[in-house]
Amino acid sequence: MGFLSTLRHLLTDHSHAERSEESLERFRNAWGLDDEAAVAGDSPADQVASEYDRTQWRRKLHHIFEKDPASDTEWPTLMREAKALNLDDAWVDAAMREEFTMMIRSLIADRRLSEDDQERLEAVRKRMEMTEEEAAGLVQSVVADARRFFGGDVVIEH
Repeated sequence: MGFLSTLRHLLTDHSHAERSEESLERFRNAWGLDDEAAVAGDSPADQVASEYDRTQWRRKLHHIFEKDPASDTEWPTLMREAKALNLDDAWVDAAMREEFTMMIRSLIADRRLSEDDQERLEAVRKRMEMTEEEAAGLVQSVVADARRFFGGDVVIEH
């Protein structure tokens, strides 16, 4: 109980609350802080997502596309997380396009695009709010690459 008593004492002791500007200045100097950095860095809007946060967000995006792109449960959470992390809208859009392109590649790896595959792509397209023309252009581009790579045709079922 000694630790909890000490912690309670520290939390209820307000003698340190009334510090002078001079003592605050010494504290900032000792810690290598300046006034503007201390104020500006406090706002969540000023913080930029780390590379780790971006990587984790991309993994979640990939998981949703791979698992069940039509699911309503995970997508809103992922979009809220992008906003909370202050991910740039252009970066998010580019990440979604890259994942969509990779999804197309994985679906045509067997040299055919089934009706189920097309439904999955359509579900993702709608989630991303991508136009039909954009999505069709990406599919055609990936299919053309696959035809060149495989040296044969890719069957698209209707």
